Amino acid sequence: MKILLIKKKLIIDMIFIISIFIIGSATFYFQSSKLKALQAIYPVNLSKDTEYDLTGDGSKDSFQLISNENKVDFNIKTSNTDFYLSKEVDDKILFTKNIHWSPKIFMHDLSRNNIPELILMGSKNNKNTYYVFGWNNNKFNLITSGNSNILGILDCKNTKTPQCFSLSSSSGAKSINSFMVINNSFFNTTTSNTNLPSLDTTLSFINLIELPYNLDELPDIFTTDINKDELSIFWALDKDNYSYAFQNAFFYDYEWNDSGEPIALKWRLSFEKNKLNGQDGDKEELCILLDVIKDHSQYKITTIQKSK
Repeated sequence: MKILLIKKKLIIDMIFIISIFIIGSATFYFQSSKLKALQAIYPVNLSKDTEYDLTGDGSKDSFQLISNENKVDFNIKTSNTDFYLSKEVDDKILFTKNIHWSPKIFMHDLSRNNIPELILMGSKNNKNTYYVFGWNNNKFNLITSGNSNILGILDCKNTKTPQCFSLSSSSGAKSINSFMVINNSFFNTTTSNTNLPSLDTTLSFINLIELPYNLDELPDIFTTDINKDELSIFWALDKDNYSYAFQNAFFYDYEWNDSGEPIALKWRLSFEKNKLNGQDGDKEELCILLDVIKDHSQYKITTIQKSK
């Protein structure tokens, strides 16, 4: 009888240990899935993906794009209230309407607190404008804003604190500014002589798109194994009938070497496509996605995709 009781106790103990292991594994899985979701930095598809936990309370919050007269605003509806992001801007205008330059929302956990910051890019009075908002003290606060037309994140998905970079495409590296979000606040990390991986390669690509003609020979900014069909994008632009002007770009890194140096980055480029001798309403947006990898000592483009 004593042996049976001991065996019964052992079975109960084993069941308890297995249950703890299963619960712990499930918790780790869902926490990892949540963190992975927060690291998704493609633009939010406002026609489909409108519900996320943006406040860290476990409940789904929803985005709503509001277009009124010439103004564009975003409302975030939480379980308790509505937050209009324009209220955090000095002139109370977030963006203005532009048929070929629609506002984009990116989400990323810049502060590493499991609550994503919101990165908004768009047009205000035909000039590039970006904002970074974060949830703190039961409201969405404006962390920083600017007019640079290139914005991106390094140390995006590794164990370091992400660092954001902004610059002007026309001024290049000399206009680079950088910052982190620490304890829900802006922390300036700008230094002189900052080197931004893959920037020169991407600026060369932008110049190729903007040229009013096609080159007979492409510059050495592509990997040797790039799909030749992807390079055909240059000859499909129909520059006899259309012109292209760079609008803005968003980038992030996603692979690193043992020294922590970025060796793979993704860029999202937006261009104004304008019909020559056409009306203002003939303009539209062309979006191109690039993958840029470190190829020996240079960064080169390995994939090119048109994005809707």
